[in-house]
Amino acid sequence: MAIYTDAYYRAKADELVRKCGFASPPVDVRRAADALGLEIVELSLPSWFFGVLMRVEGDPYIVINKMMPDHRKNFTIGHEIAHHILHKDDLCHMKNSKRSYFHREADIFAAELCMPSEMVRLEAKKWFNDYRYLAGLFGVSEIAMVRKMQELGLLRQGHFDCQTT
Repeated sequence: MAIYTDAYYRAKADELVRKCGFASPPVDVRRAADALGLEIVELSLPSWFFGVLMRVEGDPYIVINKMMPDHRKNFTIGHEIAHHILHKDDLCHMKNSKRSYFHREADIFAAELCMPSEMVRLEAKKWFNDYRYLAGLFGVSEIAMVRKMQELGLLRQGHFDCQTT
């Protein structure tokens, strides 16, 4: 198994952003899934279940919990797209998998897919680093946007009063 850096996972997400022609927020992760031939199925599931990538009779599906808020659905779809691209031969990745590094890789990919770095930089400049506004614009949680902006050096490290819903 090859070892890749976080930059590699971000670059793979950026490839998909460019392939799908996303030039401004929000990134339509459902359209990205469709471009990859991934059908999305939403089901009412227990609150602990976010999503899974699976194959049924050879066809790939992303199953997500329809009870989640939209920003969580977007990130979960991005996470499962990452499994499809990065871990195609190791399907059925759930959060309780013994291969936690697969999920870390998928989370890095999903964050970049939902919040492409260059797009975040451009929009942050336009909107004076208003992480709350940017979270809504990109369709992600405030916490995810703060983390992304801190990673990009747009916000200082520290405590931010983020809404959790």
